[in-house]
Amino acid sequence: MYVTRRLSQYLDLNPAAMAEAPPEGPGSGFLVVVDEAAADVCCCCGLCPDKQRYDALPHPQSRQLALSYRSAPHPAETGVKVVTGIVGQLLGVDSGGGPAMRTTTETDNVMLIPVVGLPLSSRRYYVVRTDGKHVRRVSACSREEDKTTCCFCTCVNDVPPRPFKHDDLYQQVEVQPLPRTRRFTAGAVVAGGIPPEYLRRKGWKVSTESSKYDLADDANGVDVPLRRRTPDLGGGGGSTSPSPVVVVVGRWYVPFIFVRVDDDERRRVRKDLVRRCMFYRMTLEQSWKQIYSCTREAPAPAQVTVTTTVRRSEPRLGGTYPAQEEEVGADGVKWFRPAATTAAAAVGRRALGLNVVVWERMRRELERGGWVAGDGEERIERVERCDVEGLQGRQWDKFECYMLVETFVLTRMDGSVALSYQFIHTDKIRTRWE
Repeated sequence: MYVTRRLSQYLDLNPAAMAEAPPEGPGSGFLVVVDEAAADVCCCCGLCPDKQRYDALPHPQSRQLALSYRSAPHPAETGVKVVTGIVGQLLGVDSGGGPAMRTTTETDNVMLIPVVGLPLSSRRYYVVRTDGKHVRRVSACSREEDKTTCCFCTCVNDVPPRPFKHDDLYQQVEVQPLPRTRRFTAGAVVAGGIPPEYLRRKGWKVSTESSKYDLADDANGVDVPLRRRTPDLGGGGGSTSPSPVVVVVGRWYVPFIFVRVDDDERRRVRKDLVRRCMFYRMTLEQSWKQIYSCTREAPAPAQVTVTTTVRRSEPRLGGTYPAQEEEVGADGVKWFRPAATTAAAAVGRRALGLNVVVWERMRRELERGGWVAGDGEERIERVERCDVEGLQGRQWDKFECYMLVETFVLTRMDGSVALSYQFIHTDKIRTRWE
């Protein structure tokens, strides 16, 4: 899960800013957002606000990037021109200077996502294709055994981009700025790795045009002081149906490569997913959930025995439909599928998968907040004595018991909920007497 930083804070090439470690440990990282100050600096001569060049690292994630490379004429083409010119001089024939030597510009549309768990100074990225037949897949380095010999030289057979795997070092490259230029190349981070041609060639530049992603500088991770305070109970004062107070105590973004849906290996589905949602918003919400209530019997007892059963955790697809969760598979994905008896299955709601990096980051954050892992349901039995001081000598009419709930909510950029996961802190209890 990623927090955001403004691009402008890196424009002065401050090494300390680039070397900042992800603030929340493993499973966290930085996404760079183009802010107004950075947009003015990167704008092409101040004339094209939608076309910007990025001449230094880090590269932003709030724009679709175009990696462009201008290739020189092929050596064979140069040779033909020279030979044609010589033959023309010997025969006294105007050769017209031989065939024109052409330069071509090749452009690849990508997203550069910083490798999770590393500072931006590492210059390591996942390079994700955003169009073409390999859309939504991650470029991968070839190996030495992928080389072949042809025409007395060694050629590299680039492996095609493939689905993302967080522990595949061949899907990571280190972007290297070329000295005294505004251009780049990329190298493998694993020994013997060979990046695809469009990344390993020297001298490509980075720019963007009009494609912008709905990525704002509003994800700062967990607000620790706010989380410790916990929200008010809400309602009260004789309210018959108090509305729970929900407080957002954490905000992140999750790049789409860390989220899977059913059928996302089909090209049409992948293209649709890229068009609709390049990033997901992740929030951590706190609220109080009523687990028990009762009204007074005459005469009013001085204490109430609370007896109930609660589920320690509960995932819901779309924030509404109960889901069945599976163990993390060999592909490094934890799947949530519609429960067979729910309406979600009836309407064909798709299963959703979270990369294990995101799942483990969620669990660590919960444990940091005091949640104790446990499966299934827990029986709650406790005795609560009447709050005599709070009632100021009056008899109580209604008693309510609440437990603290923390909920991770994963939403798409259009605001629809993809997944919510509720976790109950069975040791954090509040009561209210009215």
